[in-house]
Amino acid sequence: MESNKPVEFDRYTAADLSPDLLERIVSLEDEIRSTTDKDVVLIAYEESQHNAT
Repeated sequence: MESNKPVEFDRYTAADLSPDLLERIVSLEDEIRSTTDKDVVLIAYEESQHNAT
């Protein structure tokens, strides 16, 4: 059964991170990948200033 609640795609936006932090995220992805043999993607986001709710 479908919900009548609207889907909110603009509630979150990609986090504005420094190049050093982005490099750390990529490094952690690589570490997890090598440990688990699975592709992973870590996503950093923050609540958007334009919040429809």
